[in-house]
Amino acid sequence: MVDKRMNFSDLYCEEAYDASLVVCCAFCRGTDVWHGIELSVGNMVSGYPFEVEGVRFLNSESAYIAAAFSLGTDEHLAIQRELVDCSNGFLAKKGIRRPNTHLMRRDWEQFNVAWMQYVVWCKCLGNNDFARKLMSIPREAVIIENSSFQCGHASTFWGTRNEELRRLTLSLKRELKAQGWSKAAIKREVDARRLGEWSNVGVFRGYNVMGKILMGCREALLTGVPPTIDYDCLNAAGITLLGRPMTFAALAKAG
Repeated sequence: MVDKRMNFSDLYCEEAYDASLVVCCAFCRGTDVWHGIELSVGNMVSGYPFEVEGVRFLNSESAYIAAAFSLGTDEHLAIQRELVDCSNGFLAKKGIRRPNTHLMRRDWEQFNVAWMQYVVWCKCLGNNDFARKLMSIPREAVIIENSSFQCGHASTFWGTRNEELRRLTLSLKRELKAQGWSKAAIKREVDARRLGEWSNVGVFRGYNVMGKILMGCREALLTGVPPTIDYDCLNAAGITLLGRPMTFAALAKAG
């Protein structure tokens, strides 16, 4: 198994991280704790407000989705205002994005990855608590979004799947349920195993784009060298927030 732990610069390269060979910091929930480190670094996590060129968001999922509705009509502006006010990343995705999918920009997938990089970097620069949390994850650890229990293309694009870990989890759940454990107790035990004795089990397969973006930002914070973001792509997309064109001027210059 090739060790690709530092291959976070190639976002579109499919990866296979063998947890028995590489230190895998795989987050699944915002409440995950790995070796004493709170892994509240995912897009759905609340509690880290930040600004994107003067527009304040309460979570990075809302900021990410907002660009998909940057067409400037009254209808699109109303959706963006909902996203600005939304404190919950899951609600932003399921309650705002999903019912309005038909209104999303048709060219969304041409710039969404570069936009995600920009959003996460804005979050790093705009929220010191988040930046410190990201830098607390050891530099040698591969940051992985564990999407083993999700379905669809997005699960292995933004994250990864670990089939061996999935099988172990399902088997343990069945065993504990048969023993009469409560759902809450089963969840606690499964999470404890996943982040503890099972943390070196199986192979995480997928593109892990979110993990790579986080690793790129961690490296940038540690070295002082901004991450490589395709600002040409973002400028060409003509993204607006609440009617204001994004300029990317300050960060593009810094990068």
